Amino acid sequence: MQSNATQPKCIIISAGTFVPLEIPINEGDYVIACDAGFKYAQQLGILPDLIVGDFDSASEAEPDVIRGINEIKEHDPDRVVQLEVRKDDTDTIKAVKIALSKGYRKFYLYGTLGGKRFDHTIANIQTLLYIKHNGGRGYIFDADRMIMIAENESIKFHKGNTGYISVFSLSERALGVTLRGLMYNLENGELKNDFPLGVSNEFIIDEEAEISVKDGTLLIITEFQ
Repeated sequence: MQSNATQPKCIIISAGTFVPLEIPINEGDYVIACDAGFKYAQQLGILPDLIVGDFDSASEAEPDVIRGINEIKEHDPDRVVQLEVRKDDTDTIKAVKIALSKGYRKFYLYGTLGGKRFDHTIANIQTLLYIKHNGGRGYIFDADRMIMIAENESIKFHKGNTGYISVFSLSERALGVTLRGLMYNLENGELKNDFPLGVSNEFIIDEEAEISVKDGTLLIITEFQ
């Protein structure tokens, strides 16, 4: 995918399903661990800039994680933000709000799919839309998957990608949808949120892929092979 790699980003590690993988951290990046996502950061040898959560998921089954967070809180209290259990914000969207307030506009989210709570997967997809509507761009990553939002814009993917790409309308209708450089192309078409026409498309390895939407919001899910 084509993007501005030099722009500082906020990396958020949450408590969903997580397959250990290399997380690119550059100078100026800001790392937030959400709740039991701190365990994943520990596994990768990452000391987060901030740990955010009500720590309910950590306290349920990860006493070692809680001990680690408490030790950090004791010696570096500004590194831990303790949230109330009863709140409107999920831990992940609270982390996003904090990073937005610090000026970050590019977000890489890990550990935000699967886990014990499917509802949090939906919440994290909505969080991508929250990032978009607040002037940022967010990406959900796991080992072989990337999820993002496109709204009234064009997204390009470099040549060399293989695997599946699916495009769904989050708005009632997405108009002026164009898919190029894929196994199944579409020119100035329409996608609706009650019919999955855009599921299971495929990259063509020697083609640059482009997805455009003139009026509407698309959910783009890539599964690389």
